[in-house]
Parts: sequence; C-alpha cells; structure tokens
Amino acid sequence: MSSFIETTFRPVDLKIIDSALEAWRNHYSLPKDDPDVSIAAEICINLFREGNRTLDELQKAMARHKALNELAARH
Repeated sequence: MSSFIETTFRPVDLKIIDSALEAWRNHYSLPKDDPDVSIAAEICINLFREGNRTLDELQKAMARHKALNELAARH
C-alpha cells in the first residue's frame, strides 16, 4: 500500500496523466477551473497509480470508471 501512496512521477508519467485528463476534459467541453475537473484529476492519478501506465490504458480505465461516468453525465 505504501508504494501506491508514495508514487514518484517521472516527467513522462505526468505527460500521460495530463494528456488523458485533457482529452477527457475536452471531450466534455469543461473549463480547467470546473470543480469536476479537479475530481477527475484525482481519479486519473489514482488510476495511473493502480497500474494504468500508458495513455491508452489510462483512457480506457477512465472510460470504465463509475465516478467519472457520473461526472460526465452531469455535463
């Protein structure tokens, strides 16, 4: 469990997370300052920590994530 919490992100990891989050945000036309984007960012980081380490894996995990789908449904 501690390795999950203590994840160190390399620049390439941050690029993957940012790209996945931006694609999600743009798909739903949400501004960067929307509170739901902050929630989505936290979920995205957790999904990455859980092992979804490529852009494709992360985007697929985001598409399956219940809370992200609920956030998206509100928009």
